[in-house]
Formats: sequence, C-alpha cells, structure tokens
Amino acid sequence: MPRFIKDGPVVPDDLVQDLEDDRVIFFCGAGISMGAGLPSYAGLVKHCYTELGMPVPGKHSKAWDWPDRMLGILESNYEAAAVRRVVSERLSKPPRDLRLHESILKLSRLRNSGGTRLITTNFDTYFEQAQKGVSDEVPFHSGPVLPIPRNDHIVSWKSVVYLHGRLVEDNNHHLVLTSADFGRAYLTDAWAARFVARLFAEFTVLFVGYSLNDPVLRYMTDAFAAERAASRTTYLRNKAYIFVARPSTSPDPAPYRQRRLEPIFYKKTKDHRYLRDTVIAWAKARQDYLANTAGMIQRIAPTQPASLDPSEAANVLWAVAGRPKDQGHGARVFARLADAPHLTWLDEIEQHDKQLVAEHATEAEQASKQNMPIPPAPQLLTNELFPHNSNLSDHRLSPTALALTAWLVRHLASVDLVERVIEKIGHGRRLHEQFRFAIREEIEREKGLRDGFLRFWRCISAEGDWAIPPRPRWQGPFHTASKSFTDSHAEPWLRQEVLAGLRPSLTFLPAYYQPPLDDQGNPTPDDDRGSRLNQLARAKVVLSEETHIASLLSALRGKPFEGSFCASIITELTSKLKSALDLFALVGEAGPNSDPSIYQRPSIVPHEQNRNREKWTCLFDLIWLGWQHLDGTDAAASKRLIEGWFSIDYPAFRRLALAATSRTAHLSPSEKMGYLLNV
Repeated sequence: MPRFIKDGPVVPDDLVQDLEDDRVIFFCGAGISMGAGLPSYAGLVKHCYTELGMPVPGKHSKAWDWPDRMLGILESNYEAAAVRRVVSERLSKPPRDLRLHESILKLSRLRNSGGTRLITTNFDTYFEQAQKGVSDEVPFHSGPVLPIPRNDHIVSWKSVVYLHGRLVEDNNHHLVLTSADFGRAYLTDAWAARFVARLFAEFTVLFVGYSLNDPVLRYMTDAFAAERAASRTTYLRNKAYIFVARPSTSPDPAPYRQRRLEPIFYKKTKDHRYLRDTVIAWAKARQDYLANTAGMIQRIAPTQPASLDPSEAANVLWAVAGRPKDQGHGARVFARLADAPHLTWLDEIEQHDKQLVAEHATEAEQASKQNMPIPPAPQLLTNELFPHNSNLSDHRLSPTALALTAWLVRHLASVDLVERVIEKIGHGRRLHEQFRFAIREEIEREKGLRDGFLRFWRCISAEGDWAIPPRPRWQGPFHTASKSFTDSHAEPWLRQEVLAGLRPSLTFLPAYYQPPLDDQGNPTPDDDRGSRLNQLARAKVVLSEETHIASLLSALRGKPFEGSFCASIITELTSKLKSALDLFALVGEAGPNSDPSIYQRPSIVPHEQNRNREKWTCLFDLIWLGWQHLDGTDAAASKRLIEGWFSIDYPAFRRLALAATSRTAHLSPSEKMGYLLNV
C-alpha cells in the first residue's frame, strides 16, 4: 500500500487501482473547503446563530449532535430566506487556497474516456473556480435534478454533482440544509437516497472532508439501509473508504466498519495538512503514473529495505508488486536497474503476500457474517513463482511475476538465492516452469558461474521427472499395491504401481557448511564458496512414494510370492537403482570409485546395521529378494544378472555383484576368483 508523503496515510492498493480503472468517486464534504477559508458544517451553524442574534448552545450541548436540527430551529424562529441569505454570504467568500480542490479534480478525471466525475455535498462553487486552472469547463448537476450514477461503457455520467444543491445568486430554498430538507431528500421524496444507493452499488466511494458523526454521512448510510430494507433496491454495496483524522496512535476502525466504511487514518493536525498533502501528491503521481513509478523505484530500490523508512519500502512494494493491472511495468523497472536490487526485497514481497492473505481472511469472514459474496482470493507472487508441488496446473505467470524472474536470475551466483530456493523446496514448493526457463537462459548467457552454482541451477531448472520433487499424496501407488498382493500378484498393473512408486528424483537440503576461520576463530569471507556443490547444498535422492515404502516392504515380507514378484521386476529395479546413482553422479557424489551406498548402505545383504534412513537404499532389499528367487529357480538368469551388475561402473553394483557371487552355487571357484580379480 502506498504512502504518497512521508508519515502520510497508507492508501489501500485496491483504492488506487480502482481509481486507475475509473471506478472511484470522490465524495467531498465541508472539510475540504476549510483550508480555502470556509467553516465546517458546525461552524456554519454557529455563524448563522451569531449573525441572526440567536444564543449559541454551549460547546458540550447535546444540540451539536444534530446541527441540521439546529438550523431547522433557526428557520422556525426566523424566515428561511434570512437563514439562507446568511449561508450564501458566508459561503461566497473568495477562496484562500484551492490546491486541494484542484487535486481532487485531477484525481476525478476519467483515465479512459476523459471527463470528470465527483460528488460534493458542499454548496460553494470552489470546484468550478478551481477547474479553471486544471481543465476545460466541467458540467455540473445540482440536486434534486441528478444524473443516473451508472458505470457504463458509454460513460453517460460526466459531471460534478452538487448532491445537496448549489449556491445561486437569488433564491437558495433548494439547498438541503435543515433536518426537514434532509428528511425530504433521504426519506419522503428519497431522491438523494436512490442516487446514493445506486452510487454505492456501481462505484467505490471515497469520502473526503467528513467525520463519522457528520449528519450527511449518517443520512446517507441510513438511507442506503432503508432502501434495501424497503426492497426498493437490490443493489449490493461496493466498498467505501473515508479519510479520518487520527487522534491517537491506535485508532479504532470498528465504528466505521459498522457503517460499512473502511477508514484511512491520517495524523491529526489543526490544518489537516497530512490529508491535503497526500491528495496533492496522489494527484501529481497520477498525472504520469508510469514515469513517477519508474523514478520512485530507481531512487529507492537500490537500497536494502532494512535501511529504508518503512513508508519508502512500502511504496516500492506497491509500485512493484501491488499493481497487478499495470501489466508488470513497475516490476520490469525494478528488474532492469543497473545494479540488481538486493534479495532481501524478496522477503518484503513474501511479507506483502502474507498481509494480503490476512486481509482477505478478514474480508471473507466479514462477508460471510453479512451474507455477502466472498471476495476473490488475492493473486500472490510467491505462489506464482514457487507453486506447491501438489499444484500441477502451471498457469502462465502474471506480467509482474514474469518480470521478477528477470531480477531473480541476476542473483544466480548468490548463496542467498540458493538458500531461499532450498527453503522453498523444503516447504513442498518448486519453481514455476517459466522461472526455470529463465534460469536456463541466464545460464547460457552467464558463462562465469562457478561449478557448484552451475550444477545446482542446472538441476533446479531441469524439466525431467528426476528434477521434480514428488508431490505429497495421502494414498499413492504403494498403498494400492500393499492392499492388492494376492495370488494374482503378477498382474501387469500391480507391477506398474510398484515401479511408479520407486521413481528416483533429486532434491536439495541446506548445506553443512562451515566458513573458514581466522587466527582468532572468527568466520572470514570464503572466496571459493560455490566452486563445489556441497558448499551450497546437500543433494538427496528421494523416491516418489518413499513415505509409504515401509508399508510396501511390510506387505511383501513373509508372503510366499515375495521373491517371485521382485524377480519379475528385477530388471526394472536394477534400472531404478542405476538411475538413483546417476543422479548422485550428476551432483558429483558418485562415480567409478565412490558412491553414497558405501555409507548409506553398509551391508548390501539385509542386515540390522542397515538403518535405511535414506529410502532409496530399500531398492537393495527388493533387488536382493528378486535375485535370491532367480538364483534358486533360474541359474542362467542369476549369472546374467551378476555379470550385468559387474558391468555397471558404480561401487554399489560391484558390491551387489560380489555379495551375490559369494552366495551363489552356480559359479565355480575359478569363476568367482575371476570376478574378484577383475573388480
């Protein structure tokens, strides 16, 4: 959410975006003209009492709760014309400062079709005077003759609406001034109530210059409720916002939300400068949104967020990640800065996503309580870039997320990015396919990556099944298989289920890394880090259904067909084991002279010292079961299998072949010696 000035109010993202979409109506009250020299509504009442010689009620009198009734009493004691003459004279004073009016006019200018739409309950003509320095003459409507507030494609409504009437030179009896006038406008004739009900249904309304207890605000919110209760309208109400002076550090939004208003709190001062300056700065920023956004990002984003004023960091986030309808403009500017912004901005983006989720949960809860439609879930950049493994849709990235991939790939030589990606993998996420593609492209362009980084990113950005971590499932193939072992165990589908659960893939864990120490034992920068993969990450081979492999082994053990079943798939099991070792070789942890089986599988033959903490080693158990069956039923097949294992250039297979050689009765002593001498 942006702050347009330092220490100013936080303007909600949705409100800013709705304004760009021509969906926001500025609804202006007496407060906006106070800076130009006019009184508040209560101040106008006091002026009328003083001018007409009526005693002014005390400051704490209950009469001030209903200033419109006070004016009604005044008109009952004096002629209505006299009261309205005093009002006209006071509100016709030349303005001192029209900057706020000019800025509201600029913000009310329609982006897509030209023209202006705004509403005021003020009687003065300051908007007409202000528009002379802003735009061509803007037409106006004055209550009770009002346009239909319709948000249609032809933009039939383009005007300044004086909802309660506009000052004229001669007769001002049409002004909605007293409680009787309000009653006609909102209750009996109800022309203002109908206008407001339609307005709330069609637009996002922003109230400026009102207080919570302002009679105007009370009448409008009550009128909308009355219209719906009387079934004179079926309109659902859009969100409405109100600028509110904050008297304390922890203002209570509840009274506003009870009236379906979302408060935007600003620091209270006598001249309301934080409101005025925010609106002025907002209008200035909107005049050339793209240029202003780019300039702000270029000025602030090169600095780490922790070193910035929170409002500045929030503004960058809003410009980069908070405007989904800007088609990624802010994110592209961010990604193309001469020096790539620091990766800690990714933390800020994640925090922004969490805030959106929390806000949506609150809105959904409120909507549910009020029997309103649940608002759509927000689009989260983190979920786009790092979708859950269980989400296989891989929709195309939004323009903003796609632009951010160009920033992230500039950090491929950063240990920080490696660690963040490993963290995402650990939380069941993967990289979006367009993100993976961007990494592969950057690898081709960037020839200076160290070997450790290069191996890591090649694995992470690969598209094969071996590079995609298994998605968590409650019941996978092993569950089906373990429930289905019967005398018909050789059915082809059962073999396929078991083999599907044994597919090896590669994933990564945080590295066990200790930086070099100086003479005093303090860590020092490691200029060599990244030359080897194990300095960055620990590679781990996992099976697609390894969380359920214990149930498979349990279902097999003791069954009369356990050996024959494993023998029927022993060629495929051998291939699975070789694939697992090939993955270790890919990350530099396996080769002709060494592989992880040496320490992860101490005994090739099933033994109590085999803890099987790494589930891929369970392949040895299945292979051994199958070979034992073959060795007892088909001597030629057993010998061929042993010869094949010896030909695979990994210690694991040589160990497997030697274990089988030492136990088979189908090889002569000289054949066994020949195998030993050739190992």
